[in-house]
Amino acid sequence: MTIMARYSGVCPQCGERWQPGDLIRACANPTETGAACWHHASCPNPEIDRLIEVRPGEVSCRRCFLIHPEGECDR
Repeated sequence: MTIMARYSGVCPQCGERWQPGDLIRACANPTETGAACWHHASCPNPEIDRLIEVRPGEVSCRRCFLIHPEGECDR
């Protein structure tokens, strides 16, 4: 799932920071403590890439966080 970050953080994939508003996505596996793991949406992640196909230029809806044509959110 790709969302816009609400807080800054550090990507475990590349080590670079993201800022609020940047696109991030959940890691396939949670951390040892069970907490969610997030990284840049643009960082390669083979575990997720085989499950989700996001086309270049697609962004998540600010209301429901799904990817759909603009103006077609039903939530």
